[in-house]
Amino acid sequence: MNVQTTWVSPARVITGQDHLAVSAISQHLFTELLPGLTNVTQRIRCYSFYPWFVWAFDQRAAKKSANEIVRTFRRAEVLHSLIGILHELDEDDEWPHGGGLVGRDVLVPVARAILDGRTVRLSKYAVLDSENGPRYFKHRLGGLGQYYLGPLRELMVLDGNARSGLRCINEWGGHLAALYDTAVDGDAFFAAIEGDRVDAAVLRKLRAFCPCRLAGSQGERGALGQLMFGTGDGELAQEGGDSRRNTLFALLEYVRDARQNSPRATDEWSFLATACAGALLDGSPWAPSDLLRDVVRQWGVYQRHEIFSVAMQGLFWAALTTLTDEEAAFTESRTAFARWFARRFAKCLPRASRKSVFGLFVAHTAAGLPHAADWGNPEHEIAVAREVIGAQNAGDVDRVVELALQALAALVARGTDTLNYGTFDLSARFLQIYAVNLVSLRDNASGRWVGLTGVQWLEWMAAHWLLDAHVRVALRKLRHQAQDTFRIVPTDDGFRVRPDVPTAAFAQPRLGSALRFLFDLGLLELDQEAEGLPYRLSAVGVRTLETALG
Repeated sequence: MNVQTTWVSPARVITGQDHLAVSAISQHLFTELLPGLTNVTQRIRCYSFYPWFVWAFDQRAAKKSANEIVRTFRRAEVLHSLIGILHELDEDDEWPHGGGLVGRDVLVPVARAILDGRTVRLSKYAVLDSENGPRYFKHRLGGLGQYYLGPLRELMVLDGNARSGLRCINEWGGHLAALYDTAVDGDAFFAAIEGDRVDAAVLRKLRAFCPCRLAGSQGERGALGQLMFGTGDGELAQEGGDSRRNTLFALLEYVRDARQNSPRATDEWSFLATACAGALLDGSPWAPSDLLRDVVRQWGVYQRHEIFSVAMQGLFWAALTTLTDEEAAFTESRTAFARWFARRFAKCLPRASRKSVFGLFVAHTAAGLPHAADWGNPEHEIAVAREVIGAQNAGDVDRVVELALQALAALVARGTDTLNYGTFDLSARFLQIYAVNLVSLRDNASGRWVGLTGVQWLEWMAAHWLLDAHVRVALRKLRHQAQDTFRIVPTDDGFRVRPDVPTAAFAQPRLGSALRFLFDLGLLELDQEAEGLPYRLSAVGVRTLETALG
C-alpha cells in the first residue's frame, strides 16, 4: 500500500467578523435590494472616470502590458484624488469635491503641502511596496480593484484584473468613456502622469476631473443616471436592477415626504426606521407610491432583521466579555456555559419573568410597547437596538443583555406573522446554514420556548444561539477558508475566550452610498441652512420623481 504524507500548515488565526452569521443575512438582503454599488463606492463619477482611463490608456499607450497599465493607473488614481482634494481645500468644502475619493488618508496631507507651494511626485505615492514610500493604496489596482471593479463588472461596464489587464465591456463602458472624454482634457491628464511632478497649478488646470464637475457634464450625468436607474434603451438596455431603481426612487420620495414633517430626518437610519414602522418620525403614516410599496416593505424586513441581529450580537459580546472579566475567560463545557449565562444574567429579565413561562414575558413586554409607528420613543425596539450599541460602548454588560432581551421580546410581541423574510429570495437551505434568523425566532417563540421559564430560555439561547452557532460558523470558515475565527475556543479541558471580543454593530446597507450618488447626480442637495446639512430634493429631483411616479 502506498502512503503519501504532507505537511499541513495550521489554520491562520484571524479576528474575523460575523461570528454568529447574522450579518450574512443582512448582507444578502441589502445586496438584493441595491446591486451595482457598495458601501465603499462613494462617488458615482468614478463609474465614468475608470472606464475613461481604460479607454484613454488603450488609445495612448505604446506598451499595453498588465504591468504597464498598473503602473500608469496607480499614478492616474493618485492624480485624480489629488485634483478633488485640492479643490476641496481651495473651497473649504469636502462633500462635493474630495470627499469619498480613494486614498484620502494618505493624500490629504499631500494636497495640503501642494497648497503651501510644494511640488510632489505622483510615483512617490503610487508605489506598490510600502517600504519604498508612503503608498496610497495596497491593492495593485488601487481603489478600482478593491472597491469599484466588482460593481462595474456587475453593471457590465468594466472587466479584467491586474494580471490580464482591464477592458471596457460592451456598450456601457465605451459610452461612459466617450462622454467623460468630452468634459475633460485627457492629453493634459496623461501628460501630468508621465511628467510625474505636479503642483497646485497643474492640479487646478485639471479641475474638470473633480467629481463636482459632473454637474456641468450633462451627457455624462444623464448616462450615469440611466445606468443607476436602469433606464437605458437600445444597446444600453439592462436586465435586472429593478430593486436598485425602486430603492433610489423610494429614497427620493422619502426625502420629499420626511422634510414636510421632520426636516432633519433624511438620513439612511431614519429611512430604515420609517420603512419598518410605516410612519415618519412624527408618527404620521408614510404611504409610498404604489410602485415603491414592495421595495419599502422589503427594507422594513431588513430593518427588523437588523434589530434581531444587533440583539444577538449584543448577547454574544456580553457573554464573552463577562467570561473574560469574571471567569478568567474559561468555561468547562457547553452545559456549564449555558447554565452560567442563565444564572449570571437572570437579573436582566423582569423579576416576574424569571420563573414564569416565556409567553408571559412576551405579554409583559407587549403591555409596555409603544405604538409601532412611534419609533422615536426610546422604548420602541428600533430605539432599543440602537441603545444596545450605546450600552456596549459604555461597557455595561448587564444593560446590553437587558436591552437585547427586550428587543427580542418586542419583535415577538409585534406578532409572529412579522417574523419572516417576505418576498426576499432565501431558500430553506440558506436559512438552515444561517440558522440564527427571524424565521427560527418565530418558530421557537411559538414552539419549544412556550413552556420554558425565563431562566430556561436564557440557558437555551446561550447553548444553541451563542455557543453552538459560533462553533458552527467557525468550523465552516476553518473548513472552507482555512481560517481560525474562534473567539471562544474548544480545548481538551473546556472553552477559552480569546482576546478582542467581537462587538455588536449594525450592518452598512449601501444606503449612504445611494444617497451620495443621488446627490452627485443632482437629484438631492444639502440644506445649507439646517443643522447637520440634511438632504432635500433639488429641482431636478422633483421633476425626476414626478416624471417617474406621477
